[in-house]
Amino acid sequence: MKNLKTLCILFLSLLIISCSSNDDDGGGSAPESEFKATIKGGTFGDNYTATFGNYYTDTSAGITIVINDENNNLIRIFLNDKGGFDGGVNKVIGEIDNNGFYTGVVIRDQTEEISYNSTEGNINLQENKQNPASDNGRLISGTFNVTAVSNTASTVTMTGTFKNIAY
Repeated sequence: MKNLKTLCILFLSLLIISCSSNDDDGGGSAPESEFKATIKGGTFGDNYTATFGNYYTDTSAGITIVINDENNNLIRIFLNDKGGFDGGVNKVIGEIDNNGFYTGVVIRDQTEEISYNSTEGNINLQENKQNPASDNGRLISGTFNVTAVSNTASTVTMTGTFKNIAY
């Protein structure tokens, strides 16, 4: 009988230890964020690769993603509310939603101090999922193909992907 009692206590102890508070809300960490872009033309030359440095997001007017690449160039992606943010939604550059927010991209060459504003293109949202590292957070992924022009009429094209961007 003493062995059975000891075995029950051991089992209950193991059960209590194996359950943790991290199990209650997913408790995971977010997958690594990614950003890859190729910029052609203007001050970027024939084939500039924007290498992911860091980013932040703002949700006060749709979703704004600000990427700072390893050369300190900035890429701002503005996603308006039109159509939502689910996977499969296509955002059209220049489109304005009911709140007056637009979908667009601004590319900033920090070395040359020139900004390029998008004139045409698309941002295709491929996935929008729960962020396991945040109860109310989301992770958004997609592709883009954008043409942008500077105030000196210099044109660039930018194509690429973003993945697991938290907002």
